[in-house]
Amino acid sequence: MHIYLYEPRSNALHGLLSKLDEAQWEPVAVNDDFFERQLDLLTADGYADRPVLLSGHPRIVEHIARLRKSGCRNPILVLRDQRDPEAAMETLDAGADDDIVGPVTGFELRSRVNAITRRFHGHAAASVHIGDVTAYFDGRDPDVAGQPMKLSQRELAIFQQIALAAPRVVSKSRIYDAVYGMAEEQPFDKVIDVYICRIRKKIEEMSPLGDPHIRTIRGRGYKLAPESPDEQPVPLALAASEHEVQKAQLG
Repeated sequence: MHIYLYEPRSNALHGLLSKLDEAQWEPVAVNDDFFERQLDLLTADGYADRPVLLSGHPRIVEHIARLRKSGCRNPILVLRDQRDPEAAMETLDAGADDDIVGPVTGFELRSRVNAITRRFHGHAAASVHIGDVTAYFDGRDPDVAGQPMKLSQRELAIFQQIALAAPRVVSKSRIYDAVYGMAEEQPFDKVIDVYICRIRKKIEEMSPLGDPHIRTIRGRGYKLAPESPDEQPVPLALAASEHEVQKAQLG
């Protein structure tokens, strides 16, 4: 998961980067120029789930206000070294989602971001049940029919974008930007189709009904939904009886 990190103190930056890396974040360090020149990037499709973590600094209220004024909906968290209720009130009133007193682990930050993100997408609980699939928003692999389904780190990142949108449709471009948008070397966009094909196959193999659950909505993207009765194949015996009825009617 990508995260924008604002920590102007070089002596504190290294330790924070190590914590985030341990929790499998992909941190991108930014400076004051980021809040003045690159805010349009955050409003692009696929970037809204990327959190912004700001360490306590005299300019953070100004930075938060600029982010929100630009239309940024990303989770914004403030990390400070010591308790300061008045400063916390200012950051929260400016638009921050959370104000945390350190030290904290990268895993705690991840859990806080996951909670903010799932609520933003309309999920109050830490998981969602879709047919045979249980998707978790805390970084765990999903369950299929009560059994854990092992996904690679990239497969999980893609699956979670679809699960967060459930039951709505999520575009392939949004998935691509969310997973690859900040990578120095971006793969071809067909890679999303390849990964989704792998995920569908894994779900299908574990589902009692052989249901892949991930639907392709032509021209729009993908959604996580159980198979509807209209989509289910007609059994051969039933198909034969229907053919006999049609033949009788014609006769």
